[in-house]
Amino acid sequence: MLQKVEHGSIFPREDGKIIDEHFGVLNTAQDAFSLAHMFAPPAWREPAQIAEFDEVVIGVQGKLAIEADGQRVEIGAGETCLVSRGTRVIYSNASAETQCEYWSLCMPAFRPERTQMES
Repeated sequence: MLQKVEHGSIFPREDGKIIDEHFGVLNTAQDAFSLAHMFAPPAWREPAQIAEFDEVVIGVQGKLAIEADGQRVEIGAGETCLVSRGTRVIYSNASAETQCEYWSLCMPAFRPERTQMES
């Protein structure tokens, strides 16, 4: 079977980050995995979260900062990082001046109810 996606669906957000889901619950009604193209504005930062899925991020442009388990790594163009389910993690754009662009692959698919966000 082949399934071509010509354009994704945007997850609504209020913090300026764009989540353009190509495969997943919102765009293709798939639950096994999700694949989304992400755009984080300069100085963007999410609250800490714990997800019930594994997430692989793939850098495209800029630097994505990932903080977990007392470590901080920055993912640049062509680099990847695996964040295992159950990990308390904070994602942020490492730059205050430029946008960060990356892809996110979640297994099983991203769903808001599978993510516990701290206030």
